[in-house]
Amino acid sequence: MNLLIHIGYQKTGSTFLQRVVFKNHPNVLLLNRKEIRKVFLDVGSLHFDRAIAAAWFAKATSQRGPQQDWIVISEEELSGNILSGGNGGFLAKEVADRFAAVLPDARIGLFIRNQFDLIESTYRQYVKRGGSLGIRRFLFNNGCRYRFPLFDFEHFDYTKLIQYYLSLFGRERLFVFLQEDMKSDTPAFMRRFYSRLGMPYHQVETSDTHRSANDRMTRYSLPLARIANRFYDQFPINRRVVLHIPFLYRVMRTVGRWIDHPEFIKKRDRKSSLLGKDLRRLIGERYGASNTELAEILGVDLGAFGYPVLGSANQGLLDRGERAF
Repeated sequence: MNLLIHIGYQKTGSTFLQRVVFKNHPNVLLLNRKEIRKVFLDVGSLHFDRAIAAAWFAKATSQRGPQQDWIVISEEELSGNILSGGNGGFLAKEVADRFAAVLPDARIGLFIRNQFDLIESTYRQYVKRGGSLGIRRFLFNNGCRYRFPLFDFEHFDYTKLIQYYLSLFGRERLFVFLQEDMKSDTPAFMRRFYSRLGMPYHQVETSDTHRSANDRMTRYSLPLARIANRFYDQFPINRRVVLHIPFLYRVMRTVGRWIDHPEFIKKRDRKSSLLGKDLRRLIGERYGASNTELAEILGVDLGAFGYPVLGSANQGLLDRGERAF
Protein backbone atom coordinates (compact mmCIF):
# COMPACT_ATOMS: atom_id res chain seq x y z
CA MET A 1 0.00 0.00 0.00
CA ASN A 2 1.19 3.49 -0.92
CA LEU A 3 0.08 6.43 1.19
CA LEU A 4 0.08 10.10 0.15
CA ILE A 5 -0.80 12.85 2.64
CA HIS A 6 -1.62 16.10 0.85
CA ILE A 7 -1.42 18.86 3.49
CA GLY A 8 -2.15 22.07 1.54
CA TYR A 9 -1.65 24.99 1.33
CA GLN A 10 -5.10 26.45 0.94
CA LYS A 11 -5.75 28.35 -2.31
CA THR A 12 -3.20 26.29 -4.26
CA GLY A 13 -5.54 24.04 -6.26
CA SER A 14 -6.67 21.66 -3.52
CA THR A 15 -10.28 21.48 -4.75
CA PHE A 16 -9.10 20.45 -8.21
CA LEU A 17 -6.87 17.74 -6.75
CA GLN A 18 -9.60 16.40 -4.48
CA ARG A 19 -12.58 16.52 -6.83
CA VAL A 20 -10.88 15.71 -10.11
CA VAL A 21 -7.49 14.06 -9.65
CA PHE A 22 -7.74 11.88 -6.54
CA LYS A 23 -11.47 11.15 -6.57
CA ASN A 24 -11.48 9.81 -10.13
CA HIS A 25 -8.22 7.87 -10.10
CA PRO A 26 -8.97 4.12 -10.30
CA ASN A 27 -5.94 3.25 -8.17
CA VAL A 28 -6.72 5.70 -5.39
CA LEU A 29 -8.87 5.43 -2.27
CA LEU A 30 -9.51 9.00 -1.15
CA LEU A 31 -10.33 9.12 2.55
CA ASN A 32 -13.21 11.17 3.91
CA ARG A 33 -12.21 14.76 4.72
CA LYS A 34 -14.64 15.13 7.61
CA GLU A 35 -13.14 12.09 9.28
CA ILE A 36 -9.61 13.37 8.64
CA ARG A 37 -10.47 16.65 10.37
CA LYS A 38 -12.11 14.84 13.26
CA VAL A 39 -9.12 12.56 13.86
CA PHE A 40 -6.18 14.91 13.17
CA LEU A 41 -7.50 18.48 13.60
CA ASP A 42 -10.36 18.52 16.10
CA VAL A 43 -8.41 16.93 18.95
CA GLY A 44 -6.31 19.07 21.27
CA SER A 45 -2.61 18.48 21.85
CA LEU A 46 -3.10 16.88 25.26
CA HIS A 47 -5.93 14.63 24.06
CA PHE A 48 -4.58 13.28 20.78
CA ASP A 49 -4.26 9.49 20.97
CA ARG A 50 -1.95 7.79 18.48
CA ALA A 51 -3.73 4.44 18.95
CA ILE A 52 -7.16 5.91 18.16
CA ALA A 53 -5.82 7.58 15.02
CA ALA A 54 -4.10 4.36 13.90
CA ALA A 55 -7.29 2.36 14.49
CA TRP A 56 -9.30 4.85 12.42
CA PHE A 57 -6.81 4.61 9.55
CA ALA A 58 -6.89 0.80 9.61
CA LYS A 59 -10.68 0.76 9.50
CA ALA A 60 -10.91 3.45 6.81
CA THR A 61 -8.55 1.57 4.49
CA SER A 62 -9.77 -1.98 5.16
CA GLN A 63 -12.43 -1.92 2.44
CA ARG A 64 -10.34 -0.59 -0.43
CA GLY A 65 -10.86 -2.19 -3.81
CA PRO A 66 -8.40 -4.60 -5.48
CA GLN A 67 -7.04 -1.85 -7.75
CA GLN A 68 -6.76 0.75 -5.00
CA ASP A 69 -3.14 0.34 -4.00
CA TRP A 70 -2.87 4.06 -3.21
CA ILE A 71 -4.43 5.71 -0.16
CA VAL A 72 -4.73 9.51 -0.22
CA ILE A 73 -5.36 11.81 2.71
CA SER A 74 -6.08 15.26 1.30
CA GLU A 75 -7.03 18.19 3.51
CA GLU A 76 -5.51 21.61 2.86
CA GLU A 77 -5.98 22.83 6.42
CA LEU A 78 -3.49 20.24 7.68
CA SER A 79 -0.91 22.99 7.07
CA GLY A 80 -3.05 25.53 8.95
CA ASN A 81 -5.93 27.83 8.06
CA ILE A 82 -4.86 30.90 6.08
CA LEU A 83 -7.31 33.23 7.86
CA SER A 84 -6.13 32.33 11.37
CA GLY A 85 -2.40 32.27 10.68
CA GLY A 86 -2.43 28.51 11.12
CA ASN A 87 -4.17 28.75 14.51
CA GLY A 88 -1.66 31.23 15.81
CA GLY A 89 1.21 29.36 14.19
CA PHE A 90 0.79 26.25 16.35
CA LEU A 91 -1.17 23.84 14.16
CA ALA A 92 1.23 22.93 11.34
CA LYS A 93 3.98 21.53 13.57
CA GLU A 94 1.49 19.67 15.76
CA VAL A 95 -0.10 17.98 12.74
CA ALA A 96 3.31 17.04 11.32
CA ASP A 97 4.19 15.36 14.62
CA ARG A 98 0.90 13.45 14.60
CA PHE A 99 1.49 12.08 11.12
CA ALA A 100 5.05 11.15 11.98
CA ALA A 101 3.77 9.21 15.00
CA VAL A 102 0.84 7.47 13.27
CA LEU A 103 1.88 7.17 9.60
CA PRO A 104 5.67 7.46 9.48
CA ASP A 105 6.01 5.77 6.08
CA ALA A 106 3.72 8.19 4.25
CA ARG A 107 4.64 10.40 1.33
CA ILE A 108 3.92 14.07 2.05
CA GLY A 109 2.63 16.33 -0.73
CA LEU A 110 2.73 20.11 -0.35
CA PHE A 111 1.66 22.77 -2.84
CA ILE A 112 2.94 26.34 -2.44
CA ARG A 113 2.17 29.58 -4.28
CA ASN A 114 4.00 32.87 -4.61
CA GLN A 115 3.18 35.07 -1.64
CA PHE A 116 1.96 38.03 -3.70
CA ASP A 117 -0.89 36.03 -5.21
CA LEU A 118 -1.59 33.87 -2.18
CA ILE A 119 -1.88 36.78 0.24
CA GLU A 120 -4.20 38.65 -2.12
CA SER A 121 -6.26 35.48 -2.57
CA THR A 122 -6.39 35.11 1.21
CA TYR A 123 -7.87 38.59 1.57
CA ARG A 124 -10.47 37.90 -1.10
CA GLN A 125 -11.36 34.68 0.73
CA TYR A 126 -11.62 36.62 3.99
CA VAL A 127 -14.24 38.96 2.51
CA LYS A 128 -15.98 36.05 0.82
CA ARG A 129 -16.31 34.33 4.20
CA GLY A 130 -17.72 37.39 5.94
CA GLY A 131 -14.89 39.84 6.63
CA SER A 132 -15.39 43.59 6.49
CA LEU A 133 -11.93 45.09 7.05
CA GLY A 134 -9.93 46.82 4.33
CA ILE A 135 -6.90 44.96 3.07
CA ARG A 136 -4.35 46.94 5.12
CA ARG A 137 -6.26 46.55 8.39
CA PHE A 138 -6.66 42.85 7.64
CA LEU A 139 -2.96 42.31 6.96
CA PHE A 140 -1.49 44.57 9.64
CA ASN A 141 -3.66 43.77 12.65
CA ASN A 142 -2.48 44.50 16.19
CA GLY A 143 -4.18 41.59 17.96
CA CYS A 144 -2.67 38.76 19.98
CA ARG A 145 -2.27 35.76 17.68
CA TYR A 146 -2.72 33.30 20.55
CA ARG A 147 -6.09 34.84 21.48
CA PHE A 148 -7.86 35.55 18.21
CA PRO A 149 -7.91 34.11 14.67
CA LEU A 150 -5.83 36.67 12.78
CA PHE A 151 -3.91 36.90 9.54
CA ASP A 152 -0.18 36.33 10.02
CA PHE A 153 2.60 36.80 7.45
CA GLU A 154 4.57 34.06 9.18
CA HIS A 155 2.11 31.44 7.96
CA PHE A 156 3.27 31.94 4.36
CA ASP A 157 6.96 31.52 5.14
CA TYR A 158 7.20 28.04 3.62
CA THR A 159 10.82 27.30 4.41
CA LYS A 160 10.40 26.41 8.07
CA LEU A 161 7.49 24.02 7.45
CA ILE A 162 9.33 22.28 4.62
CA GLN A 163 12.47 21.94 6.71
CA TYR A 164 10.47 20.44 9.56
CA TYR A 165 8.79 17.85 7.33
CA LEU A 166 12.20 17.03 5.89
CA SER A 167 13.46 16.32 9.40
CA LEU A 168 10.51 13.98 10.06
CA PHE A 169 10.03 12.18 6.74
CA GLY A 170 13.23 12.71 4.77
CA ARG A 171 13.86 14.12 1.32
CA GLU A 172 12.75 10.96 -0.46
CA ARG A 173 9.23 11.19 0.98
CA LEU A 174 8.55 14.93 0.77
CA PHE A 175 7.18 16.27 -2.53
CA VAL A 176 6.84 20.03 -3.00
CA PHE A 177 4.91 21.36 -5.99
CA LEU A 178 4.24 24.87 -7.27
CA GLN A 179 0.68 26.01 -7.93
CA GLU A 180 2.01 28.17 -10.78
CA ASP A 181 3.48 25.11 -12.47
CA MET A 182 0.17 23.25 -12.26
CA LYS A 183 -1.82 26.23 -13.53
CA SER A 184 0.42 27.08 -16.49
CA ASP A 185 0.13 23.70 -18.21
CA THR A 186 -2.06 21.31 -16.24
CA PRO A 187 -1.78 18.21 -18.50
CA ALA A 188 2.03 18.42 -18.60
CA PHE A 189 2.17 19.06 -14.87
CA MET A 190 -0.02 16.03 -14.12
CA ARG A 191 2.36 13.76 -16.03
CA ARG A 192 5.25 15.03 -13.89
CA PHE A 193 3.11 14.83 -10.76
CA TYR A 194 2.31 11.15 -11.25
CA SER A 195 5.87 10.34 -12.25
CA ARG A 196 7.44 11.95 -9.21
CA LEU A 197 5.07 10.24 -6.80
CA GLY A 198 5.34 6.89 -8.55
CA MET A 199 1.56 6.84 -8.97
CA PRO A 200 0.08 5.23 -12.12
CA TYR A 201 -0.80 7.80 -14.79
CA HIS A 202 -4.48 8.62 -15.19
CA GLN A 203 -5.73 11.31 -17.54
CA VAL A 204 -7.79 13.97 -15.79
CA GLU A 205 -10.34 16.49 -16.97
CA THR A 206 -8.80 19.96 -16.90
CA SER A 207 -11.69 22.02 -18.22
CA ASP A 208 -12.40 25.48 -16.85
CA THR A 209 -15.44 24.03 -15.06
CA HIS A 210 -13.18 22.00 -12.79
CA ARG A 211 -10.27 24.40 -12.55
CA SER A 212 -12.47 27.31 -11.41
CA ALA A 213 -14.30 25.43 -8.67
CA ASN A 214 -13.41 28.19 -6.22
CA ASP A 215 -13.75 31.36 -8.31
CA ARG A 216 -12.46 34.39 -6.46
CA MET A 217 -14.43 37.53 -5.75
CA THR A 218 -13.44 40.38 -8.05
CA ARG A 219 -12.66 43.96 -7.04
CA TYR A 220 -16.15 44.88 -8.26
CA SER A 221 -18.08 42.70 -5.79
CA LEU A 222 -15.68 43.06 -2.84
CA PRO A 223 -16.81 46.56 -1.68
CA LEU A 224 -20.47 45.55 -1.67
CA ALA A 225 -19.67 42.35 0.21
CA ARG A 226 -17.69 44.23 2.88
CA ILE A 227 -20.71 46.42 3.60
CA ALA A 228 -23.17 43.53 3.64
CA ASN A 229 -20.89 41.51 5.92
CA ARG A 230 -21.76 43.90 8.75
CA PHE A 231 -25.30 42.58 8.78
CA TYR A 232 -25.09 38.88 9.50
CA ASP A 233 -23.15 36.81 12.00
CA GLN A 234 -22.66 33.55 10.12
CA PHE A 235 -18.87 33.98 9.92
CA PRO A 236 -17.71 36.43 12.62
CA ILE A 237 -14.15 37.00 11.40
CA ASN A 238 -12.40 40.12 12.74
CA ARG A 239 -15.49 42.32 12.52
CA ARG A 240 -18.43 43.72 14.43
CA VAL A 241 -21.94 42.76 13.38
CA VAL A 242 -24.30 45.73 13.42
CA LEU A 243 -27.47 43.75 12.86
CA HIS A 244 -28.19 40.16 11.86
CA ILE A 245 -30.41 39.84 8.81
CA PRO A 246 -31.38 36.19 8.17
CA PHE A 247 -30.43 34.74 4.78
CA LEU A 248 -28.47 37.87 3.80
CA TYR A 249 -25.27 35.89 3.33
CA ARG A 250 -26.87 33.59 0.77
CA VAL A 251 -28.46 36.52 -1.06
CA MET A 252 -25.20 38.47 -1.22
CA ARG A 253 -23.22 35.46 -2.40
CA THR A 254 -25.70 35.10 -5.27
CA VAL A 255 -25.44 38.81 -6.06
CA GLY A 256 -21.64 38.62 -5.93
CA ARG A 257 -21.54 35.68 -8.34
CA TRP A 258 -23.84 37.59 -10.70
CA ILE A 259 -21.54 40.63 -10.61
CA ASP A 260 -18.41 38.54 -11.13
CA HIS A 261 -19.82 36.21 -13.78
CA PRO A 262 -19.14 38.18 -17.01
CA GLU A 263 -15.83 37.20 -18.54
CA PHE A 264 -14.82 40.82 -19.20
CA ILE A 265 -15.16 41.51 -15.45
CA LYS A 266 -12.84 38.61 -14.64
CA LYS A 267 -10.32 39.74 -17.26
CA ARG A 268 -10.29 43.33 -15.98
CA ASP A 269 -9.86 42.10 -12.43
CA ARG A 270 -6.90 39.90 -13.34
CA LYS A 271 -5.03 42.82 -14.93
CA SER A 272 -4.25 44.54 -11.64
CA SER A 273 -3.59 43.64 -8.02
CA LEU A 274 -5.35 44.72 -4.84
CA LEU A 275 -1.98 44.98 -3.14
CA GLY A 276 -0.49 48.07 -4.76
CA LYS A 277 3.21 48.89 -5.06
CA ASP A 278 3.85 49.55 -1.34
CA LEU A 279 2.31 46.28 -0.18
CA ARG A 280 4.12 44.33 -2.88
CA ARG A 281 7.40 45.91 -1.79
CA LEU A 282 6.75 44.98 1.85
CA ILE A 283 5.82 41.42 0.90
CA GLY A 284 8.92 41.11 -1.24
CA GLU A 285 11.11 42.28 1.64
CA ARG A 286 9.36 39.92 4.06
CA TYR A 287 9.90 36.74 2.04
CA GLY A 288 12.88 37.45 -0.21
CA ALA A 289 15.56 35.89 1.98
CA SER A 290 13.45 32.90 2.99
CA ASN A 291 12.41 32.16 -0.59
CA THR A 292 16.02 32.38 -1.74
CA GLU A 293 16.94 29.77 0.87
CA LEU A 294 13.97 27.65 -0.18
CA ALA A 295 15.00 27.83 -3.84
CA GLU A 296 18.36 26.33 -2.88
CA ILE A 297 16.70 23.59 -0.82
CA LEU A 298 14.30 22.65 -3.61
CA GLY A 299 16.65 23.25 -6.51
CA VAL A 300 13.97 25.34 -8.21
CA ASP A 301 14.15 28.76 -9.83
CA LEU A 302 11.37 30.28 -7.72
CA GLY A 303 11.98 33.74 -9.14
CA ALA A 304 10.94 32.49 -12.58
CA PHE A 305 7.54 31.61 -11.11
CA GLY A 306 6.96 35.03 -9.56
CA TYR A 307 8.18 34.39 -6.03
CA PRO A 308 10.03 37.26 -4.33
CA VAL A 309 13.72 36.35 -4.03
CA LEU A 310 16.93 38.23 -3.31
CA GLY A 311 18.46 39.46 -6.54
CA SER A 312 19.20 36.59 -8.87
CA ALA A 313 20.56 34.24 -6.21
CA ASN A 314 18.45 31.34 -7.39
CA GLN A 315 18.84 31.83 -11.12
CA GLY A 316 20.53 29.06 -13.03
CA LEU A 317 19.32 26.19 -10.87
CA LEU A 318 16.86 23.80 -12.47
CA ASP A 319 14.78 24.65 -15.51
CA ARG A 320 11.09 25.46 -15.19
CA GLY A 321 9.05 22.35 -14.48
CA GLU A 322 11.90 20.32 -12.98
CA ARG A 323 12.10 19.55 -9.26
CA ALA A 324 14.83 18.19 -7.04
CA PHE A 325 12.35 16.34 -4.84
